[in-house]
Amino acid sequence: MVTDTVPTDGIAGRDGQNHKEIHVVPWSVVLRALVLVVWIAGAHAAEPIDINRADAQALQQGLTMVGAAKAEAIVEHRRRHGPFHRVEDLAQVKGIGKAIVERNRQRITVGNRLLPADPVPGSVPVRTVPRR
Repeated sequence: MVTDTVPTDGIAGRDGQNHKEIHVVPWSVVLRALVLVVWIAGAHAAEPIDINRADAQALQQGLTMVGAAKAEAIVEHRRRHGPFHRVEDLAQVKGIGKAIVERNRQRITVGNRLLPADPVPGSVPVRTVPRR
């Protein structure tokens, strides 16, 4: 890497040598390094958040603009109304608007909508009868 050297006092010493130097790194080098860091961070992004399985903590940590209150609201909405069928359904949660959904679209997945751990509200458990 080529750098320019500038004396701190602007005056060369008696021997013609600068006693203190500041190494100036060109902005293009800094910009390239920053782009590389951002690109690497994006390549190693976390797995998408399944809004039908994630708990409040996972929602809060994995989604942008979703704090503790909004994460709890998502979990409560899912408990009361059943699983989400599409990413857009997240906008039905109080406090979650279309802007938040769009900002997080790439981070969200809608997994299995009929999970054994999440019964459909108002449904009656079915008892299986063994075959004879």
